Amino acid sequence: MGIRLPMGNGPRISVDNDRCELYGICAMEAPDVFDLGNDGRLRFRKRLLAPDDLDQAVAAARACPMQAVVLRGDIHG
Repeated sequence: MGIRLPMGNGPRISVDNDRCELYGICAMEAPDVFDLGNDGRLRFRKRLLAPDDLDQAVAAARACPMQAVVLRGDIHG
């Protein structure tokens, strides 16, 4: 059972920086959500996910070898 946010707050994505090793797989899986900068730093394009971003975000969370990508809120609609 996931953490539920109050109504009106959609699913959110975050990265546990203590776990993240900057492989960039999340940016490949979710280019509309993440950006891996030229300096090697991970940046969010957005944290509050629109329905169109959700599939990419779920793929990024599943693909992260360090399990650093975390989805919160009601991701099931």
